[in-house]
Amino acid sequence: MKILVITPNYPHAGFPFSGVFSEKCVRALRELCDGVEVLAPRPYVPPFLAFRQRWKRYSRIAGLEKRNGISVHRPPVPQIPGVGGAFWYDLGAYLFCRNRARKLHREKRFDAIVSFDLLGAGGLAWRTGKDLGVPSCGWAFGSDVRVSVSSSYAMSVTRAVRNLDLVFYQSAELLGLAAQLMNESPEKMSSAKHVVLAHGIPIPRSLPGPIRREIIRKSWGVSEDQLVVLCLGRITRQKGVTELLDAASYALSVNSGLIFILVGSLAAFDESEIARRRVEADAALKGRVRILPACTPDEIWDVLCGADIFAFTSHNEGMPNSLLEAMAAGLPSVAFAIPAVEELDGGTSSLIKVPPFDSRQFGREMLLLAGSPEKRKKTGSKGRRRVLEKFHVAKNMALAVEKIERLVHRGAA
Repeated sequence: MKILVITPNYPHAGFPFSGVFSEKCVRALRELCDGVEVLAPRPYVPPFLAFRQRWKRYSRIAGLEKRNGISVHRPPVPQIPGVGGAFWYDLGAYLFCRNRARKLHREKRFDAIVSFDLLGAGGLAWRTGKDLGVPSCGWAFGSDVRVSVSSSYAMSVTRAVRNLDLVFYQSAELLGLAAQLMNESPEKMSSAKHVVLAHGIPIPRSLPGPIRREIIRKSWGVSEDQLVVLCLGRITRQKGVTELLDAASYALSVNSGLIFILVGSLAAFDESEIARRRVEADAALKGRVRILPACTPDEIWDVLCGADIFAFTSHNEGMPNSLLEAMAAGLPSVAFAIPAVEELDGGTSSLIKVPPFDSRQFGREMLLLAGSPEKRKKTGSKGRRRVLEKFHVAKNMALAVEKIERLVHRGAA
């Protein structure tokens, strides 16, 4: 089976961390299929915007490149801020990408199309599928279905859900949100078409050992007897950086020996400078909280091995991939009990859950873990087992491919 993956975010020279989990899914699909190509529209950069930092990064995106042996096609699509709403993600993207998709189909003869994200790629996927005469599938990742019911974005997502032949959802919560946009109950959504399936994460067969841990901690300026609390991901309000710093301030007022490492700073795309100013202004945080640049996907496991506790304060997620990686690495994790985290845990007590936005309780739970090596070891072991059982990308992509193959065969019959 040959698949065309359509995604709004895929790593590129200007932003190497954009869509890293989409790339990991594509790499897993390649192992299961006869061929996989990626169509990832890039923003057209007008000359008068090329000097601005964000648009300058966009200007570095190549129209065609090979990444890990996979061809990534990036036709330019205009995006006018504040004008057109979802048009540029939906019909506009299709109009500017259809010739490239047709050319690719003539060369490759795709059996199916899969979109990662229902808003940024869903409309392009179903329209392209109908144009090429092949089945189209979509995957709800998270923010794509968290849109206002009355917005043009909601109409775009609704059209995608109705027109796609098969839709996967990272969690039951996302299925419920899609049903709400369509003014339907989740129970009435066809289980043959609407499938709850997290895409999962790739998990290495062996994790970094003591030598790598020592090297990483040395680069952080941390001794072996100090406890490190790690936060890994985008540094934004939505990802909970405010609550994390509040929790850190409280925890450090009780145990000043803790060290907090925030890895994920990326200029022009986050709020790390605001966070740095907060750290400098708070006596409890200064010198104990370090904000570091984002790391590459290949460095993730090394970074995780340097920590002792993982903190996840995001407000909402489709399925929290960085938390899955931390748990897979055996790190005892503390997270706000948002719906995706509840589904991840599934009643297994494989991580420590805290009521959302309760920073003080979050700080208390980190202190309890810090004070108990046994609790850290037990929680970390439970978390790793949970992720291996339910959230391994190779297993979950294989399940998705099975369902897509059935869809293709039904269409051919």
